[in-house]
Amino acid sequence: SAELCLLPGLAALLPPLPGPSGPGPAEVSVSALPAELRAAVRALVEDLDAFLTAVSLREESFAVGALSRVVAAELASYGPARNRRRMASNKASIVFVDRTLDLAGAVGHHGDNLAEKILSVLPKLPGHKTDVMVNMVELTALRTADETCSIIAPGCLAQPNDPAAKALWESFMNLKQKEAVMEARRHLVEAASRENLPIKMSMG
Repeated sequence: SAELCLLPGLAALLPPLPGPSGPGPAEVSVSALPAELRAAVRALVEDLDAFLTAVSLREESFAVGALSRVVAAELASYGPARNRRRMASNKASIVFVDRTLDLAGAVGHHGDNLAEKILSVLPKLPGHKTDVMVNMVELTALRTADETCSIIAPGCLAQPNDPAAKALWESFMNLKQKEAVMEARRHLVEAASRENLPIKMSMG
């Protein structure tokens, strides 16, 4: 949406824990990192720059933690990023937080909205970090008597080229759960009416 973008979690990228002979937090630089972690940081910077280019964003970076400072510094000095910042039409702030400092779960998606409930309750789509499985088999003629067979006809809530679907997804994020359910119900009734389908819905 215009206000929120969910990015996949970086499961393998963890700050190095300081050892007795290792550099202190203030001394960490990209050259002091192990080769594998250095490559991961540079890959992350390239991916972030590609994403920011796609949405035409000029970022202002803030960092909390030693590795986050390295990532922010690498992004700031990355050649293509400098060109992008000159040309970008939108501005945004990015806050990098070391995962070892986020033990209390300060970063999360919580609130009284339907999108949060959907993303937290439904099972993850295989191979994805943020997308979830929406089993739409009830809307199809697919049936099987085999209880071990789970047919998933995938549906997607993010339809940026469909104004009605986009408005519905925005309501899932911005309205309270009860209001969003009523909005979804209204869309469903209108769609059924357009197709001359019989529909019986109770408030429960």
